[in-house]
Amino acid sequence: MASLGKKILSAFIEVEDKTKNEEDAGTQSVQASSPPPRSTETRAPADADNKFSDYFNKLFADANLPGPDYYEFAKMIEAMHVIKDESARFSAAYAGLQAQGLDKQKLLSSAQEYVKILDADAAAFHSTVDQALLDKVQNKKKEMDQVQQQIQKLSQEIVNLQQQIGVLTQEIAENEEKIENNSSGYDAAMTSSRNKLLQDIEKIKQHIL
Repeated sequence: MASLGKKILSAFIEVEDKTKNEEDAGTQSVQASSPPPRSTETRAPADADNKFSDYFNKLFADANLPGPDYYEFAKMIEAMHVIKDESARFSAAYAGLQAQGLDKQKLLSSAQEYVKILDADAAAFHSTVDQALLDKVQNKKKEMDQVQQQIQKLSQEIVNLQQQIGVLTQEIAENEEKIENNSSGYDAAMTSSRNKLLQDIEKIKQHIL
């Protein structure tokens, strides 16, 4: 599950390879004589929305089974957006897929399966977020505390160690901000997608007899 979660998180933020980090740790203190420049790259809110929307679209597409089910139904409803009446739109989409073998029971059961897919994906994502926070924030805070102790004991290395603290502090702020922002964006997009599924389930029950 950890590798799956890492793959999910990697779709949104950079997750460094732990083994590579350990190999590079011995050289970082020498190379980090000054903090690296802070990234100036910014993403517009629309770009972030598209990123999560594209991710969930791919998640559903990858999980889609052969034959018509809720996935095709939802796509057809989306394609029929010009039909303003919701009941007519749902009925028309269902009628088009009913000829291909879709029935109401399969439509509802497949929609529930996509809810389960979202829940499982969210669980894997947040498990990896917790590990990322441990690796990228909490462990670095501990490392910063160790560096501060070294400053007290090794006065001749005060300048270099203070610069290392600056690097670690910057990494903590950047990693924590990046993880929290992407976690919030993921939660919002997941909740929206899940609510849409649950609403569609209720509308299917209401509109399709």
